[in-house]
Amino acid sequence: MKWIKYVILLLLLFPITANAYTKAAVDITSMSITELSDALDKGYLTSELLVTLYLERIEAYNDEFNAIRQINENALEEARSLDEERNEGNVRSILHGIPIVVKTNIDVNSLATTAGAKALSDNYPNSDAAVIAKLKEAGAIILASTNMSEFAFAASNSYSSYGSVRNAFNTSYTPYGSSGGSAVAVATSFAVASLGTDTNSSVRLPAAAAGLVGLRPSLGLISTEGVIPYDLNRDTVGILSKTVLDNAIILSIINDQGNTYTPNLDSLEGIKIGVINSYLEGYDTSIRVNSKTDEKIYNLAQEKINLLEELGAELIYIDELINSYYYNIASNTMSGDSFCDGFNEYIKGTSGSIRSFRQLVNASGKVYSLSGYLSGCNGAWTYDATSVASRKQIFENHILDVFNTYDLDLIVYPTTKNKVFTLSSNKSASAPGSFLGSVIGYPSITIPMGYIDGFPYGLEFFSLKNEENLLYSVTSIFEQYNNLPITNSPLTPSLYEIPEYIGKLKEYYEKEENELTDKVKSYFLSYSKKTDEENERDALNLMEEYEELKRKEIKVEKKLNQLDTFLIIVFILSSIALFLLLLIFALVAKKIRQVYKKITK
Repeated sequence: MKWIKYVILLLLLFPITANAYTKAAVDITSMSITELSDALDKGYLTSELLVTLYLERIEAYNDEFNAIRQINENALEEARSLDEERNEGNVRSILHGIPIVVKTNIDVNSLATTAGAKALSDNYPNSDAAVIAKLKEAGAIILASTNMSEFAFAASNSYSSYGSVRNAFNTSYTPYGSSGGSAVAVATSFAVASLGTDTNSSVRLPAAAAGLVGLRPSLGLISTEGVIPYDLNRDTVGILSKTVLDNAIILSIINDQGNTYTPNLDSLEGIKIGVINSYLEGYDTSIRVNSKTDEKIYNLAQEKINLLEELGAELIYIDELINSYYYNIASNTMSGDSFCDGFNEYIKGTSGSIRSFRQLVNASGKVYSLSGYLSGCNGAWTYDATSVASRKQIFENHILDVFNTYDLDLIVYPTTKNKVFTLSSNKSASAPGSFLGSVIGYPSITIPMGYIDGFPYGLEFFSLKNEENLLYSVTSIFEQYNNLPITNSPLTPSLYEIPEYIGKLKEYYEKEENELTDKVKSYFLSYSKKTDEENERDALNLMEEYEELKRKEIKVEKKLNQLDTFLIIVFILSSIALFLLLLIFALVAKKIRQVYKKITK
């Protein structure tokens, strides 16, 4: 049994230790952009620490979800530089030093833009996409690119050459697509927000399945320069975030019109919202958007729509929005025929082995065949662009007529009519929004409405073009009163615990600035670098110093109160003495006048 002694000796010499993760004084999994920015300002975090925390979460959990495609190796260096700017008083925007992730069909300098295809694994952009340039200028850190449905083809999944992205709440289920990686990465707190792209429902469906806010903006509001295209007439960059305000913050930075978006309603009084019965409840039909809604989704959606009414909105129920005529029109406005020409134009701004769409078609490293799209090359599209524009106009006129007839501000419906399905299922998602704003370039936003059997589901709001601020304003009020916690997957809990004494120390620190403020800020900035024992000892010492400072302040205040009392007494006595002197003076004066009168007689 001598070998046992050797094993024990080896264990003593080389002890087995659990993963030691970096700790922080705040829980990043439960924080919004606004809260993270505030934590950076207060010194609870640095951008370098924040990037480290996210990278450790990716390292710990991403293998389960396959959401992250490629890490930005310069992220920590960029974070340090942004920390230096902050220390010098230069904060570019609320996104300064905040890491976000980006779908891998959007160009980011130093990251391969693959659209999920290994055939494009060496496709590196010559410059950032327009939206990325805006984010970086605002101080955001692009932490990583995310996996997706290859070439943004599928809504039912996010399957690519790099494998399937798995649902943030159950890895046997679909995250939907095509922006599944972007959605799952935020739901698992690999970043606080992400960019995706939406052609039909590719931002909103994955966002709903991840418990996130997902915006498809008005077509043309956000530049698609530097984005691998699919359907040039529908593609748009979209935003996935944990809160409505976070979404508005990002859109304010990346939109091309220089707009600032701020939720600005105090109530829903006066807001008229259309509820489409065929979208909400549905019935058996060959038209997918009018199909029967799952009973549990219907019940939850009806409950939340009733909440809108309780909050002051006027609900206007409409039997049907899209009949077979308009459904066929909408269906005939979709086309990937422009994919070839769009890709050939896009690829000019990159370097790599693939230099044309034809080379991409013939290359290995794809899960989808692209040969069917070759017929559209060099403008030889199978559809008549004029006819498509005409059909879109018919559809748009119909939507405008409904809005005008019922005097609507918005339309609301469940983001999906069917429950989330397994990865192995061949089912298709039934998303009403894919046959609405996606057709005519109008905006819509999905927001978490609640959970069914452990999965989140979304409620989607649709508006007229360029009414994003109305969408944000209404959904912000709904979010407030629906009162769901910020999403973080139960499968990806925080990697560290925050001791109770940290909360107490924060209470002292945040009350008001005093002689200990800089000392405590220094404590928080060095928190992640010290042992638990050192942190506890120093925190307790600081709290004792605060208590001592408080005792001194009480003593000073007591003395000041005593002085105040003394001064009041002195003032009162002085006033009495002055009164008496004046009285005596008056009596003496009276007596003098009397004597004077006698003498003068």
